[in-house]
Amino acid sequence: MTKTSLSSRVIATRVPPETRARFAALAARHHLSASTLLAKMVDEVLKTNGDISPGSDGRRSLRETERGIGEPDRITLRLRKGDRALAAHRAHSRGMKTGSYLALLIHNHVRDAAVLPPNEVDQIKVTNAQLASLGRQLRTFGMPNTQAAPVAPDLGEAIATVRREVEAAREATAAVVRRNLISWETGGRSSHV
Repeated sequence: MTKTSLSSRVIATRVPPETRARFAALAARHHLSASTLLAKMVDEVLKTNGDISPGSDGRRSLRETERGIGEPDRITLRLRKGDRALAAHRAHSRGMKTGSYLALLIHNHVRDAAVLPPNEVDQIKVTNAQLASLGRQLRTFGMPNTQAAPVAPDLGEAIATVRREVEAAREATAAVVRRNLISWETGGRSSHV
């Protein structure tokens, strides 16, 4: 395994700096790079453990992985210094875990979507319900048979204007919720919110 090929895959692990230095020194003693020594060790361990079929126990075979079949939607990111703390802060302010927040950002970017976090969609739904209730209450004020005395024409116009604005706001928030649900369910492109 001294040559790398386009079909090779990376196996990575994190170790303390001292362990890495000792491993690199061991590799150098054998005139190998740390990567080559590790590859040889993996080969040796696999040889000594007998025949293990890649497709057994529900695991994917190398061919399946190379074709992308059954490939997990999991990726490891290396963030720049300070980015993790900033992402964690933003995630916390939106009531989310950092990983979920970053996944949402990637989803929105690669799908050209503008999906809101679930708790924010829930808040919009609550606001929409409150607007609908306010609209119903305003409608009762505007009905002539619910009033004991005639309403001044200016007050009637003001109530009608507020009712229209409340209904427009309710429709706009309902549309935001619908677009977000469609974007999550279809994974397709949606217009920006």
